[in-house]
Amino acid sequence: MENRIDADEVAPPIARAMVSHDPAYYDHLRRKLRRQLLFAYCAPLTVLAAFFHFQYSSNLRERIHNHIRSLAENQRNTADLFVQERLANIQSAFHPDTLRIPPEDGDTSRVLAELKRASAAFVDVGVFNPEGNLVAYAGPYPELVGKDYRGQMWYPQLNTAERSYVVSDVYLGFRGKPHFIVAVRRSVNGRTWFLRASVDPDRFGEFVGSSAILDGAQAYIVNSSGQSQTASIEGHPELKVGPLPRRTGSTSIADVEIEGKRYLRAIAWLNVNDWALVVQVPADRAYAPLRRTRLALAGMMVVLLAFIIAVVVRSTRKLVGRLETAHQAQRSLTLQLFNAAKLASVGEIAAGVAHEINNPLAIIYEEAALLVDLLDPSFGQTMDPVEFRERLGAIKDASIRGRDITRKLLAFARRHEPESEPVRLEGVVERVLKVKEVDLRTSNIAVRKELTPDLPEIVGNANQLEQVLLNLVNNARDAIGRNGRVTLRTRLENGWAQLEIEDTGKGMTAEVLSKVFFPFFTTKGVGKGTGLGLSISYGIVKSMGGRIEVQSSVGAGTTFTLSFPVPRATPVPAQAAGGA
Repeated sequence: MENRIDADEVAPPIARAMVSHDPAYYDHLRRKLRRQLLFAYCAPLTVLAAFFHFQYSSNLRERIHNHIRSLAENQRNTADLFVQERLANIQSAFHPDTLRIPPEDGDTSRVLAELKRASAAFVDVGVFNPEGNLVAYAGPYPELVGKDYRGQMWYPQLNTAERSYVVSDVYLGFRGKPHFIVAVRRSVNGRTWFLRASVDPDRFGEFVGSSAILDGAQAYIVNSSGQSQTASIEGHPELKVGPLPRRTGSTSIADVEIEGKRYLRAIAWLNVNDWALVVQVPADRAYAPLRRTRLALAGMMVVLLAFIIAVVVRSTRKLVGRLETAHQAQRSLTLQLFNAAKLASVGEIAAGVAHEINNPLAIIYEEAALLVDLLDPSFGQTMDPVEFRERLGAIKDASIRGRDITRKLLAFARRHEPESEPVRLEGVVERVLKVKEVDLRTSNIAVRKELTPDLPEIVGNANQLEQVLLNLVNNARDAIGRNGRVTLRTRLENGWAQLEIEDTGKGMTAEVLSKVFFPFFTTKGVGKGTGLGLSISYGIVKSMGGRIEVQSSVGAGTTFTLSFPVPRATPVPAQAAGGA
């Protein structure tokens, strides 16, 4: 059964240490961490601040409404008391012991004087006979004597109402000036007589308005139709109320908008008449405490958020700086481990290289010894220039062969800085196979190359890729032992350049396959492996943006597939694309 894994799924995090990060990565990480921390700190704080602000604002708004409502009710009680006192003054003045019916000369003047001593709001006083004619009068309008008042709005109300008194709305009447009246009736010898006193609405309005204790508040009286009874609304559109809602026992309060300006208005109905007292306050003054509270809360939030931002910025800068330093130290240690593993690989192939060098050295030794014999007079040999030149040529060729072998080994063993550069996979394959050629040949392992021509270059480090491929070829050789085949193929697959290393070895079980990328895990005997090869290889491939996939069947062999992204700017050859 074939087992298949992706190295990303099983490799531990420590195996990714070869992955390098540029400064942009740390800038992005710093910004991302700041966003997350700011959200984690500020979101709950904002929610709590909004909740408490809503609760406090609701409570404060309710307190403001209750204060305005209480003010309106107090003013209503004051207005009620004023009207009731004027009514009591009239009833007392119309008592049989105070005023005779019909009145005699001077009676009404005396009554008016008593009323004015009680309140300066009284304007005049008059007595009406049962026919509705004004028969006695005291006040500034004597021309009213003899007038028939049966057509005035208050007269039929008083004449037919169950109550013995009436308080009228403000009207002009015969005198042509605004006033309202307080009138009472009295039965004399079976006939109904009336006493009426006029009240100055301006004095009444001053009395009602002067009691307002809230700065900017206006208090005035309106009737059920919304008409002002104590103040002129000319030039004051904000005082227009309009028809009032149905009379209720409670005081209503609401926010209203008049000509683009908002007001808080409370309406309290009077008990003595069908009037209502209105207290109206500009919203900006009524809600000034709420506005100050919001400004204070906003200021505290700004200060607190500024402090949180400063702490988060400083903390993330310090934290990411430490992470960057740790990554650099980890990468430095990983590079040292990589070079140590590389030297270990050099040691593994040293025996094969020594055998390979021994052949040209033997040729050099033999040819040099023959030349020495030819130059020795005791042998009596004649030196043929052509043969002499051939012997020297053989020595030269053997020396060049030895030099090439040592150069390959030194080039592989040399320490390189892991800088990214364009890399051709087929060149990496050729260089590694030259190093492993003797080792594989002595183990009777055949090498098959299936390389796609004109494969696009990838971005990576050639020296590190050679180390990866050498590790995989060594593992293939160890898995095969003797008499087998290693196949190396390259191709282009969906924008990825792939390198496959396939062997005909003994394969791996699913359990072994899940652990092959763990550091220090090895199935080789003691002294034959460090267990770091695949772990280091995985880190190198990941640092180049690639991935590793492994397929293995017990008894059939293993295939490692290395995939590397092809840069977008790299043109994809038609032949390579077709081969993929």
